[in-house]
Amino acid sequence: NTSLVVEKDGKVISYLVNTFDKDFYSLDGLEEMVKNEAEEFNAAHTDTSEEALTVKTVQALDDGAMVQVVQEFDSADSYAEYNDQDLFYGTRVEALAEGISVDLGLVSAADGTPAEEQKLNKALDKNHMIITNASAYIYCPYPVLYLSEGVVMGEDGYVDASQSDGVVTILMKK
Repeated sequence: NTSLVVEKDGKVISYLVNTFDKDFYSLDGLEEMVKNEAEEFNAAHTDTSEEALTVKTVQALDDGAMVQVVQEFDSADSYAEYNDQDLFYGTRVEALAEGISVDLGLVSAADGTPAEEQKLNKALDKNHMIITNASAYIYCPYPVLYLSEGVVMGEDGYVDASQSDGVVTILMKK
């Protein structure tokens, strides 16, 4: 499945997995296209000390029936702009300053029970969150405390937002 790894410093590593089962598909052609798109994106984003987007790998999986593209973005903002999706990583204060509304209808990551308002507000005041509409497995840099209703924790600690059709909020312990 497509996965996003959000790191503590805000970098995002995207693992895009898709079918690659047509005779006319070319791995070299895909790699060239992905690298050209990255060059164009970086040319428009020269205001940072590092590249906004780095292509890590383009590789075939499962005897060539699937393909994986691994890209590293310098920030959640770069990922969001490049993929035309929402991805915010930061505090509630930062979210509100950017005009992003924060969902207060969160549930406990541990047992799925609705968050107690007082505990949730205290957690929101001092911790980081991820807010996204990306349909992916999301690997968080800190342990997850609360998340949007209907979103579940995966076995190895990721948040499964792959079936979500809306905005997902993840509140972490940091």
